[in-house]
Amino acid sequence: MRRDVKVDVVVPTYQSEKYLDACLSSIVRTVPVNNLIVIDHYSTDRTVEIAEKYGAKIYFEDVGLAYARQLGIELASTPIFLMVDSDVVFFEENWFDRAYRIMEEDPKVGGLGLWTPSRYPSWRQRYIDFWWRTVPASRRLGFVNAYMLRKEALEGIKIPRFLNSYEHLYIKSYIERGGWTVKVIPVKGMHYYDHAEGKAAWLGAGNRVMAGFKPFPKIFFLKVLPAPLKAVFPALAYRDPSIILKNTLYWIYEGVA
Repeated sequence: MRRDVKVDVVVPTYQSEKYLDACLSSIVRTVPVNNLIVIDHYSTDRTVEIAEKYGAKIYFEDVGLAYARQLGIELASTPIFLMVDSDVVFFEENWFDRAYRIMEEDPKVGGLGLWTPSRYPSWRQRYIDFWWRTVPASRRLGFVNAYMLRKEALEGIKIPRFLNSYEHLYIKSYIERGGWTVKVIPVKGMHYYDHAEGKAAWLGAGNRVMAGFKPFPKIFFLKVLPAPLKAVFPALAYRDPSIILKNTLYWIYEGVA
């Protein structure tokens, strides 16, 4: 791990105790941390206690995830900083050196996605596996759960509060609209995805962004209505009807919550 630089690390949290200890442990082990900044949505579990154990500077918000990202961007003080989801754990020891070198050698890179595999519930994983196998072009690395950001590339950003769980796409788009480039690299680790039951008010309606800010009727017809049909084929392939029901509920939740 490099010792000649230090970066701020922003971690938004809400009821995050399940994976937060492993997440923060992997961060302090692999990243030369300047300030560890936790933006918490008034969790009632052990989230704050765990963050305090790692010496985090803890701030509270009662709006939602998009606002937490915006606050984190404003609080970060280093020219390059990290935004990491509270259920991401890094396994690779030297990923930071590799990632920082990319930002250092190409000053036009405004954002660098740190892609780790996700561990989904079986009904979601089978759906994804089927379509990745059937349509290989749909399988690509994403700028999703952890990313390295250049402070300068985010100057003036104001993330709309209602975007919430797909606010990372807004950040990526904002960087690119400013003339910067965005890259994504694979990093050994795991995104311990759990379906966000009970977090709807924090996560919000993500596919409002995915649908390009289209109004409700278009979101419904483009995202929600086709959901059962798209799930039929993997359900037949795996002989698992729960894939239809649960993926349909997933799209309804993500599209119109």
